[in-house]
Amino acid sequence: MQREINIPRSLNPQTIAGLAKQIDQLEKDNIRYAVLKGSADVFCEGLDIKWIANNDPSAFKNEILLFANALKKLQIGKFISIAVATGDISGGGLGLLCACDHVIIEDKTNFSLPEGLLGLVPGVIFPALLNKVSAQVVKKMFLSGLKYPASKALEWGVADDVVKKEDLQIALENAMSRMKSCKHNAIGDFKNLLYNSQFDRDKLSNDGMDLLVKKLLDPEIKERLISIAEFMED
Repeated sequence: MQREINIPRSLNPQTIAGLAKQIDQLEKDNIRYAVLKGSADVFCEGLDIKWIANNDPSAFKNEILLFANALKKLQIGKFISIAVATGDISGGGLGLLCACDHVIIEDKTNFSLPEGLLGLVPGVIFPALLNKVSAQVVKKMFLSGLKYPASKALEWGVADDVVKKEDLQIALENAMSRMKSCKHNAIGDFKNLLYNSQFDRDKLSNDGMDLLVKKLLDPEIKERLISIAEFMED
């Protein structure tokens, strides 16, 4: 059974709650393939700047934890998660992409990790990023904050397939066909084994969340985010 998960343009209390609910329901309904899709122009641009700029970090720590748990569920759940992305992908959106078992992107897609440009860190999504790419690649993206093309996504392992927009559905069908013989009851066991290998991803996620909240308490960073939020409203 296949189910499409609607990825929001940005992450705020309402969209995070909706996304987490969709992901939680997958195992309950015994779904085999979860297909994550955003809009035509943006897969997901990460945290809503206006939301985090206008609230005290303590007010949204629960939502950040909920998002972290959703990322973990994509990595360990008893289903195959496949992202089909068009448009821009950044920050938390890149975390969602990398948390998936298989990633298909349009050849015109750009992706970035802009947290460093804001004085923040990609703490919560770091375990998800390491699900697909090396720590050195994450460092490269973080230090530059640049937008990278789809060709780099393929080279670095962010994406498994890069295709033209008209071929996205075919790529999805081919991916599901290649994985159809894997027994359902083995999927979650293997994903858990992989998740728990090499290092403690839960501790990394918790430490990353604490560091992100600490950064958001910094007056200079807070002022910068407010300025960006005000600019976005103009």
